Amino acid sequence: MRGASLAGEGDDARVKIAAAVALALALAACSAEDEEDYSDLDDIDAIAGKADGFSDWQLVGTGVAYLQVNTGHGVLIAYGGYTARLSDSAAWASELVDAKLGAADVGHIFAVRGPADAAYAAREIANTKLRAKLATFDDGAAPIYIVAHSSGSFVAHELLGQVTNANPALLGRISYANLDGGGSGLTSTIAGALAHLELVYARDPAAGLSRNASSMTSLASTYAPEATAFEVRVPGTGCQVGASWCLHDVVITHRPHNSSTFDLAHDYTDFVGRAATTEYLDPFLTP
Repeated sequence: MRGASLAGEGDDARVKIAAAVALALALAACSAEDEEDYSDLDDIDAIAGKADGFSDWQLVGTGVAYLQVNTGHGVLIAYGGYTARLSDSAAWASELVDAKLGAADVGHIFAVRGPADAAYAAREIANTKLRAKLATFDDGAAPIYIVAHSSGSFVAHELLGQVTNANPALLGRISYANLDGGGSGLTSTIAGALAHLELVYARDPAAGLSRNASSMTSLASTYAPEATAFEVRVPGTGCQVGASWCLHDVVITHRPHNSSTFDLAHDYTDFVGRAATTEYLDPFLTP
């Protein structure tokens, strides 16, 4: 009886199967960054027209903005953590260039806002469009510096995975600093091909360690000798004893704004009397 039923419905069954397969293939062909509209999170108006240099910030795609700040050839890509707005990441990236990287011939900045969810499950950031924009001016030789804070590391690892598949030689020009983030998406293939890989965490001798310090040291061990752990050691951060989320932002600024927890809106944007954390970049810049 069951076989007879199937035979009688064969044409309908084949149509339904074909439709299901077509839908699955269509979904697979779409990139995750195009599935939902997150444009309301891209506060490009907050940064456009406010930058020094030859051009204003340009929105490249969902969650990604670009600016040329000088005639330097090097590139900085700054990935903000969860809750970081595009303007927050732009302010942080600009500070890194002003404080350190501008003197190292970095003239191009990509700012990337934090993911819509802490685990980056939506995969909404336009890393493919970032790579396409990079290709329009990349000279094929200049260094590329990637810094990713907190859950922004997951977004950075997506980019590195894309580069591994599309242009693996490019990895040899990339120095990557994972700032108190995570390891999902990072692989031995990526680690072995990068010019530099640092897993960065913070310590205040009086207050303790940053939130993901143990993860950073563990990842450094996993990917050694290609990877190294880098401890940002800052006394007098103002963080309360044991306030690991406050110390989580010490990889951004030596003195976070909130003594008990993270505050990306202020720690990424206000460096007046609060030195930007840049020391983890020094190994990248040493010939």
